[in-house]
Amino acid sequence: MLNRIWNWVKFTLPLWMVIQGASTLEAQSAALRIQDVTVYPGQGNVSAAVLGLSSEPISGFQIALQVDPDRIQLQGFDENSGILDAVSVEFLDSFVEETEGEAGLIAILDGSAPFDGSLPATQETHLVSVLFDADQWLIPSNQELLSLSGEVGTSNLQSTILVEGAPVATDLQNGFLSVIEQNVLIAESTTGQAALGEVDHEIKIHAFNSEDLQGFSISLVYDPLVWEFSHVEITGTITETAGAEFVEEFSDDDQGNAVLGVLLDILPPYSGQVIPATGIELEVARFYFDVQPDVFESVETTIGFAPSPGTPVVDNVFVIGNQSVQPLTIDTVIEVAVQNIFLRGDADGDLYLDLSDVINNLVFMTGACPECPDPTCYKALDVNDNGIIDLADGVQLVNYLYTFGPPPAAPFPEPGPDPTPDDLTCDR
Repeated sequence: MLNRIWNWVKFTLPLWMVIQGASTLEAQSAALRIQDVTVYPGQGNVSAAVLGLSSEPISGFQIALQVDPDRIQLQGFDENSGILDAVSVEFLDSFVEETEGEAGLIAILDGSAPFDGSLPATQETHLVSVLFDADQWLIPSNQELLSLSGEVGTSNLQSTILVEGAPVATDLQNGFLSVIEQNVLIAESTTGQAALGEVDHEIKIHAFNSEDLQGFSISLVYDPLVWEFSHVEITGTITETAGAEFVEEFSDDDQGNAVLGVLLDILPPYSGQVIPATGIELEVARFYFDVQPDVFESVETTIGFAPSPGTPVVDNVFVIGNQSVQPLTIDTVIEVAVQNIFLRGDADGDLYLDLSDVINNLVFMTGACPECPDPTCYKALDVNDNGIIDLADGVQLVNYLYTFGPPPAAPFPEPGPDPTPDDLTCDR
């Protein structure tokens, strides 16, 4: 009996030790992974998350990223993303070498014993995100490597998880950038910001078509309290170059909708002109909008793609192979920045003209009150809008208020920007 027990122990003990050893190894394992991302050619501000996993508390981490600089232009790391935006960090440093296609980041969450500030990462955690632009010549269906497994920078930084201040064996999982084959329609503000009173703010429309394009329709929606549609142009775009034979636009400012319809070939001799599938995004049209004159507060507003609200409904479609294909659409966000808004003659800034404005105007012009604060808007004191502040401004304001004289120059009777820019300033 003892021999049988001993033989069982001799057989099972090594197996038990192997099992225990495997469990111990697993308990000490750590991993870093960069997420796969999907882009269209030329897409900017792409974000890819770097994820970390460790059965032991994470006291820090190092990220070493390598990409093909001819395909991907690294911007660096978003240091306000992931856990970096949620926990205290003792040390944080990063670098990017665009021409080499390398970027590195070191984050120390807790650098000294007893390491009680470490991150208890019992499950995969978003550590940080890397930002980059995708080259416009990327080929659909191709994949580009996002590698964590090399050495980067002059210090040969390597990707690793830190436990109790020291690097541990870390499984590195690279990611891939995939280029979509899907058709894409993109709206882009030329400047990303508009000013009060701006006319013809430009929205460029780019298209990425995976097959030859026979035509398209674009339906843009916008806030009619902020924007008024002006017009559409195709001059200098691929639409003009390809010889579009039908180009029609219409708009409804009450509903906040502007529509463009294009067909490349509808007239004899039917030569079959198309917008070819080039593998890159191409500009197909430009929409222009005016900022509504009664916008007096800064606002962030979207001009985007959506079916028209009227009848018949017009949607955003590509015509490919005589069939309507709905593309992926990407809207644009514009900040309308309200600055230098004033009412001509309103020296005290209360948006109302009265005797106080006359007094403030004359006091400033004559210097009768050296201790009085300077006006915040010199333009408002220039009642006749001749670019200088003198006695004539106060006289005109008095005459307007009390003897039915001529009113102040624009902007009046409603606040607005200066329609005749000059050297006078306004900080309102």
